[in-house]
Amino acid sequence: MTATVNQDIRNDISSLFVGDRTLGDSFAPPLLFVAANAIWSLEVAAAVAITSGLLVALLRLRRGQRLIYALAGIGGIGFAAFLALRSGRAESYFLPGIVTTFLYAGGTLASILVKRPLSGWTGWAYRRWPLDWFWRDDVRPAYSHASWYWFWYFAIRGALSLWLFTIEQAELLAVWKTVTSWPTIVPLFFLSYRAGVAKRDALGGPNIEEHRAGASPPYVGGQRGF
Repeated sequence: MTATVNQDIRNDISSLFVGDRTLGDSFAPPLLFVAANAIWSLEVAAAVAITSGLLVALLRLRRGQRLIYALAGIGGIGFAAFLALRSGRAESYFLPGIVTTFLYAGGTLASILVKRPLSGWTGWAYRRWPLDWFWRDDVRPAYSHASWYWFWYFAIRGALSLWLFTIEQAELLAVWKTVTSWPTIVPLFFLSYRAGVAKRDALGGPNIEEHRAGASPPYVGGQRGF
């Protein structure tokens, strides 16, 4: 069972790096922005960041992939660059991301408290299993358990980012954003996935087919994926 779960996790993690939207889309612009600002000026840094976003969009167009995420990224980069230029502070480039991170933290916490955990919604969106299965009392706590990992990730990422913004450390903000991107997300995804599956198995709820058939306990369980 452990080998099967690990294989499922590897397959799902690979989807973070292959497809229309990957973690690399937001990786380069902030680092290039900070580097250009250190070498030249805030105006040049803004132009470099926007150009890097455009290059991502063009690359995806050449690959025949959807541009919706890349175009949204360009909009975000443009707004961040505008804030930096308007305030005259390089760290303002990171302000939209900080606000978004706190919104994610608040949304994740709210989803747990109302018993519709974020991990359940993402699992439903990815797997397309019956939504009411995720909210069963013998299934939902596993997704709440996994969601707590992501709440603390967003909360800690946002809190330290805000502190670095307050003390005007644009370079450290870029480093922190990079470190808490895929180098943190991948192991956290693995950890929350394993913890969620273990919790779900311990709850003894039905698998998808048993749920669809309206089976009564005791259940066979053993649903693959999360």
